[in-house]
Amino acid sequence: MSVTNSGIAGEMLAQQSIVVRNPWNNEVITELATDGRKRVLEKLDAAWAFRPRLTPEARREILSRARQLLIQRKLDIARLISAESGLSLHDSVYKVDNACALLNHSMLVALFGQEAALCDGVLPVNSSLARHFCGALCGVAAVVTSFHHPLSRVLYSAALAIATNNRIVVKPSSKTPLSARALRMLLLEAGMPEPVFTLVNCADALFIEVAAAHYGVDFISFTGMETQAREMACHAPAGRLVMETGVSDALIVCADVDLQATAALAARGAFFCSGRRFGAVKRLWVDKRCHDEFVRCLAKEARAWRVGDPLDPQVRLGTMIDAVSAAETEQRIALSLALGATCVSGNERCGASLSATVLTRITPDMPVITGETSGPVVSVMAFTHVEEAIEQVNGAKQKLNASFITGDKALPVRDPDAMAENNLKKRFPGREHCR
Repeated sequence: MSVTNSGIAGEMLAQQSIVVRNPWNNEVITELATDGRKRVLEKLDAAWAFRPRLTPEARREILSRARQLLIQRKLDIARLISAESGLSLHDSVYKVDNACALLNHSMLVALFGQEAALCDGVLPVNSSLARHFCGALCGVAAVVTSFHHPLSRVLYSAALAIATNNRIVVKPSSKTPLSARALRMLLLEAGMPEPVFTLVNCADALFIEVAAAHYGVDFISFTGMETQAREMACHAPAGRLVMETGVSDALIVCADVDLQATAALAARGAFFCSGRRFGAVKRLWVDKRCHDEFVRCLAKEARAWRVGDPLDPQVRLGTMIDAVSAAETEQRIALSLALGATCVSGNERCGASLSATVLTRITPDMPVITGETSGPVVSVMAFTHVEEAIEQVNGAKQKLNASFITGDKALPVRDPDAMAENNLKKRFPGREHCR
């Protein structure tokens, strides 16, 4: 049993607990009380009953104060993210910086509304959520977030609610609930009315089921793995549930690029945030003419990603979310190796830690390609003609986005229909930007 703040009027409840552990050493960080069906319903009722009436200037001021508090407490919040999620401290600091940028964007939304919220090229935002908050709907938004982004997804949802005089009820991942709790306390300190942003601790399916049946909920957002999304879809009408899934991006490398610089770019795309962020590069198609040399460069880059305690500032690669996830990824690698793949770097696991892994001689039917392979693993395949690579990218089951790295500016427009199918983007050597 555990006693914890319920998130409504400071009421204290004693219920069954969620145990939050540090992935690095499996130590218990804390225990949080879970919410039953009745309590989830009460929180949704309270959010629906509240009607914020803040002026645009007041909303902007709350978000501005929140940004200042976040900057002041950057390192403390980054350490909290690393402790509960296993991300390296370096990556967690980046996450906090990104959260500050999201608050800047939300300040514009508070003043200028939908045009600022949906402005292309400003930030990679959840446009469905932005359209809900800036549109005519005035009901509660119910949001389920994943451990892949323990701070930014929660913050952007809450910041949009503040910016548009709306209310949001968030169910954070049970693996990483502490970042969301710290964020809520920070926003309250900045002046946010308490009912604007409520947290619940329960199973994802229970929350979506209750929210889908609630008269005051207009919008349900789910972020997570595809296997989870299928289950969630059974509990909510398609018209009200918006899902964001997938962790896999692809990269096509042509022979006319700087191989060392491109390998560094690919390594960052594959191993940043322990390779488990949405948009992580999992599949590389490399021109046969430079394949072997590129693999050598990539393996060298992978070995430079030091594994260790995520709270050590010298560590570049943190852990996966838990030992079970790391073992599942290790098993996918082992099955792929048994089918003929070759490991040129990494594939060393200790608990929830997995070293940066580079695989070659990959075929499309191998488990690392066909399934959701989370973690710092990248698979390299060779192509003879770029059209062949595009076809394989578009034919992959696991896909989110894809990019070219090439010196041929005319190349990406040769087959615009194929490009559009998988949201292929182009990059030119010498212009890549690594944060």
